[in-house]
Amino acid sequence: MPLKSPEQVCRSALIADADVAAIVGTRVYPVIAPATADLPFVTWRRSGVQREHTLAGPMGTPTVILAVDCYATTYEAVRDLADKCRLVLDGFGTGEAESVVVKNVSLTNEADGFIQLAGGEMPPVYSVTQTYSVMWVET
Repeated sequence: MPLKSPEQVCRSALIADADVAAIVGTRVYPVIAPATADLPFVTWRRSGVQREHTLAGPMGTPTVILAVDCYATTYEAVRDLADKCRLVLDGFGTGEAESVVVKNVSLTNEADGFIQLAGGEMPPVYSVTQTYSVMWVET
């Protein structure tokens, strides 16, 4: 059964964009990238869900907090990738996949960083974490 999630709609938007695809192809992974993944790549994860309620029950338009992490070997490359991801996702709406309708995506935070990949002999990798608020229709 296909994954029904607003995150998957956002992933599809990223890999469909020519500028993002020119850098990462389809290397946009849920939560963690495979150990064999080539740099640069992007990971995404759900870091929270907010569901509004009325006295009659749920309103049906939850908001997912989506973290998008970009990784590259240089600071310039990771900033370029992050900027291209932002241009696709910030303000994105009306996307649909597998009966999931995304109404609005907005960037709420962005932070630079670095990580040490598995195998300490490898150099650190630059990262940018973007946090998005994703409103979608839940069925």
